[in-house]
Amino acid sequence: MNIIAHRGNKRYTPENTMAAFMSAATYPIDGIEFDLQWTKDQIPVVIHDPTIDRTTNGRGKVSSFTLQELKQFDAGSSFDPSFRGEKIPSFSEVLHWAKPLNLDLHVELKQQMNQASLFVESCLYEIEKHGLADRIVISTFYHPYISEIKRQNSAIKTALLTKTPMFRGTKYANKVQADGIHIRHSFQATRYYRKWSKEGVPVRVYRVHRIRDAKTCERLNVDSIITNDPRLMTDTFRSS
Repeated sequence: MNIIAHRGNKRYTPENTMAAFMSAATYPIDGIEFDLQWTKDQIPVVIHDPTIDRTTNGRGKVSSFTLQELKQFDAGSSFDPSFRGEKIPSFSEVLHWAKPLNLDLHVELKQQMNQASLFVESCLYEIEKHGLADRIVISTFYHPYISEIKRQNSAIKTALLTKTPMFRGTKYANKVQADGIHIRHSFQATRYYRKWSKEGVPVRVYRVHRIRDAKTCERLNVDSIITNDPRLMTDTFRSS
């Protein structure tokens, strides 16, 4: 079972920053998950929310700032003063950093208000420019993006994101051209993990932060867990 660090080492460092990714990479993980929004000048940047309010010292929509303007804000101090000076990274920065590492990148595309095909195109351009298409899985709650990704580059691996289980999950995944299913961990969802895995669809489960939940996922043939605490999970599952 693979271990994926959710927004980097989210429990101990400011999420979706280079500090979080570098910290996560010090553990024997398999991948890192992060989110992409779009700037005013149409550059993919790594931040979860559509606004910068929660994670920086600024206010406003990500889409109302250029990349250069976003770089003026502090993305670390709100987590802890020791991280003062951390910035919102561009997608390109993260790809450049990750290229020499043995890590898969699980990239969630956040729904933008318009220009869907151009948003997808800008993300795929960065992936192809850095030569990392074989190490990327793109996931999204906005499932129309998946067919657009496949239209632009059929080799890119995709996954649908869902908070709740679907009875015919693999059939729906095939319909929207998703190669995998990313689902929030819950008691109800556990009924489907093994079934979907047996039907040939990789199941990656997020919000897995307790050892007992991770062991349940492992027992039910889950491909990967996406966790806020990669240190705890690697200490448990990777210790010799």
